[in-house]
Amino acid sequence: MIEIFRRTTLSMTLAGIAAAGALACNDVPAPASPPTGAPSVATAAPSSKPLPPGPRIVGTVLVTATGKPSTVGGVVYLEDAPKQPGEAMTATVNVDHKEFSPSIAVITTGGTVTFGNRDNLTHHVFSPELQKWDTGYLQKGDTAGRTFNAPGAISLLCNIHPEMLGYVLVIPSTYFGKLGADGKYVIAAVPPGTYKTTVWSPHMQPISQPVTVGAAGSVTADFQLRPEGATN
Repeated sequence: MIEIFRRTTLSMTLAGIAAAGALACNDVPAPASPPTGAPSVATAAPSSKPLPPGPRIVGTVLVTATGKPSTVGGVVYLEDAPKQPGEAMTATVNVDHKEFSPSIAVITTGGTVTFGNRDNLTHHVFSPELQKWDTGYLQKGDTAGRTFNAPGAISLLCNIHPEMLGYVLVIPSTYFGKLGADGKYVIAAVPPGTYKTTVWSPHMQPISQPVTVGAAGSVTADFQLRPEGATN
């Protein structure tokens, strides 16, 4: 009788433990579902600003030696297109984390670039292409301006931080497109006509070709860049 009582007690104890475990599992709430309309963890990238309507010049710019896009970017622009009033007349180049942002700024002749400092460090911007010009010492929040009247590429350096390098590209028109990481570009809303179309990229030979734009649609103009000093 004593043995039967022990077995019965053990069975009841094990059954009680199992029941308690099941109850504990049932008491744990399931993960809550996100409310309807809530954003997911992976949000979509913001859409790019739509380009203005009208005829376009599109294409791809690659480096002949590699068959790949330039790793430092570049600009495709129209040398002899008209200027649109108010377009490309101002640009801003900020120093942020000891880098020029953007690394390549584009402005038309007669336009003004504002140089600003967002760093806690002091910067002193100058260009070897511009004699007797610099921004002076820029503390955080300081700005300095410069008007550019002649077309060409202007390199930007810092007297204090020699590793810094940027560019201002001054173009004679207001029509241009910057190269993407894939080497593609778009020049939008181009008036019909034939234009000298030029691509510029740091440390590369500028190259031009005539491009005729119709009254509507897109025309493709691809370019092959060669490094400065290359002869073949």
